[in-house]
Amino acid sequence: MADPAAPGTASAAFRLGLGLPLALAAVAGWQHYRARQWPLDLAHGQDAALYLGPLSLLSLLLGLLAALSFCIAWTMMRRAAHRALQSRDALLQAFGAGRRWLPLFMVLQTLLIFAGLIGLLGFEAGRAIDQSYRSDGAIKLVLLSGLVALLLLWYAARIVWDSLRMALRRPPLEPIQIMGQAVTAQQAPALWEFVGDIARCTHARLPDTVVVGLNEGFFVTEHPVALVNGQQLPAGRVLYLPLPYMSFMHRAEVAAVVAHELGHFSADDTAYGQRFAPIYQSLSDSILAITNEHDANDDGWRAWASAPASLFGKGFLRSFDEAVQHWSRKRELAADAFSTQVGGNLPAATALLRSAVLQGLVEEALAHNRNAPPQQREGVLAMVRRLVDERGLPDPREHLEDHQAHPLDTHPPLRARLQALGISITPELIVRARDTRPTRLLAELGLEAA
Repeated sequence: MADPAAPGTASAAFRLGLGLPLALAAVAGWQHYRARQWPLDLAHGQDAALYLGPLSLLSLLLGLLAALSFCIAWTMMRRAAHRALQSRDALLQAFGAGRRWLPLFMVLQTLLIFAGLIGLLGFEAGRAIDQSYRSDGAIKLVLLSGLVALLLLWYAARIVWDSLRMALRRPPLEPIQIMGQAVTAQQAPALWEFVGDIARCTHARLPDTVVVGLNEGFFVTEHPVALVNGQQLPAGRVLYLPLPYMSFMHRAEVAAVVAHELGHFSADDTAYGQRFAPIYQSLSDSILAITNEHDANDDGWRAWASAPASLFGKGFLRSFDEAVQHWSRKRELAADAFSTQVGGNLPAATALLRSAVLQGLVEEALAHNRNAPPQQREGVLAMVRRLVDERGLPDPREHLEDHQAHPLDTHPPLRARLQALGISITPELIVRARDTRPTRLLAELGLEAA
């Protein structure tokens, strides 16, 4: 399936979604004109014109109705996308409304176009079987038209069935899979005291679960979480702490990052994501139900046949990208500002830079330990420390346009986040960000033996 956010999806949806019904109406109009001329043609009787004229007129009306419904749906979509930039609640309302009417529209649009195409084929087949026009070629045309019409009817029935089945389906959210270990206050009291002090300082909500791991950046979520060892975490607020990053960050820097993440709890960002995610997933599932692209055994013809409707669905998602990115950016910048409460702007800025320069080495260590033979693995944390010792850390100025990796969300580029904090890239800041000395923070928090 094409990415709904792929560039050009919205423009392609508009061109095809409006162009195909208009083309259908134009061909039907031409057929209707021909049918009106047949009584004047001695080579044809009036019998064919009596039923083919109304058939071509019906195809014409179906094409015009498909074009009209498309224009109405497109206008509604554009207005909703504009309102979504005004508030985050408007964005959620727009997607909620889209979940109700978009599947119905896509099914209706597909059926209108399929019915119109069947009408066009029926017209040509009816003309071919007219007694005055019968030939071997005409009989072949009739058979081909009948076969295509039956195929369209089959696809139409399948689309209606699959779409209704998907509309009635409300599956639970699939948990995100992360590599890590949940640690309790009894297992790591120093860590929980550290997080609790930050929460009290910022008047933020405490997480229900803290997970330490190796393969993500810092993040929080209220989305269902499952560890790769199969453990399902209890529902609630989860804070994820990555050990490879923390091993090179000072206490004030990690405190700033944790405050940033807890700020998402206080601003209800994670709760909002819990409401938004199932709606978005439902819309994506509706598009898949129309195209059947989730079925590995599908021959691909259905995706082509339903392209006008499915492209509109993808265009719907695409049209809200600007609003989604807008509010994601505002959430992250607000959380950055929230993080300065525990130590000011400088620790928050250096934490961002340290995360950026460490990311490539952490990803290399993860890839090596995932793909290397067991006897050649040295552990992600140990390998990151060795790579930093051998290579040093890159210049953070090379990463100013990078977006922080996150399993559920997007972030503004590093440059924009530093500007919002009022921090300029100075030689002293660069030296601090490239310091290769590991800290003792993991041992202090009880996450590693001293």
